[in-house]
Amino acid sequence: MQDSPCKIGVCVDLSFDDLMIDKNMAKTIKQILRVYTQNRRAKTPMQLHLTSFNGRSKEEMARHHGYENWDIYFHSEDYLEIFPKETLVYLTSESDNILTKLEDNKVYIIGGLVDHNAHKGLCYNKAIEQGIAHGQLPIGEYFWMRHRKVLTINQVFEILLGVSEGKSFKEAFELTLPKRIEKVSTSQVATENKDDEEDRDNKSNSIEDSASTENELACEDQC
Repeated sequence: MQDSPCKIGVCVDLSFDDLMIDKNMAKTIKQILRVYTQNRRAKTPMQLHLTSFNGRSKEEMARHHGYENWDIYFHSEDYLEIFPKETLVYLTSESDNILTKLEDNKVYIIGGLVDHNAHKGLCYNKAIEQGIAHGQLPIGEYFWMRHRKVLTINQVFEILLGVSEGKSFKEAFELTLPKRIEKVSTSQVATENKDDEEDRDNKSNSIEDSASTENELACEDQC
């Protein structure tokens, strides 16, 4: 990472240990392992950080011997103690700010939480309380779903990585999201009435971009 020309930061916020049962804590770390593998294989890795890495998350990671030597920045501190406040952007589907690009001087935060459906709005409220910027990926511009869905940590990271490598958000979504996700159709939009259109938009914007278990995903946005 240190030698990579890509200076876009991604931070997985691991401050939610106490909100997860052991099984979901293990799944959170498993998803982070996938993130590490994706970044390690990338030609231009992103700057990957784990914050609030202590307690149960660190204990679970210790099951993977040698992790201390991995190409990840491990921090026991909260991200506010590491990065300038103005550089932080918390990814959350409750945000009204739709991301259109990634910026080199920003650090994009992914909530490290499995079973986020039990804690809706958690990351958005945290960003508001801390006074940091927030935003959501523009999934609703290209896809829509009948039911609220959740992306895993590694899926969110894979989308960010694809965009950092020069892909459009649309291309990154198509490579990452399951094929059964429906693309937004111009004809659909034209034929639906206003109420249906508003309902679809609400459902699209409620996609959580954080973490969920594989079994809970029909498509596996933001936290």
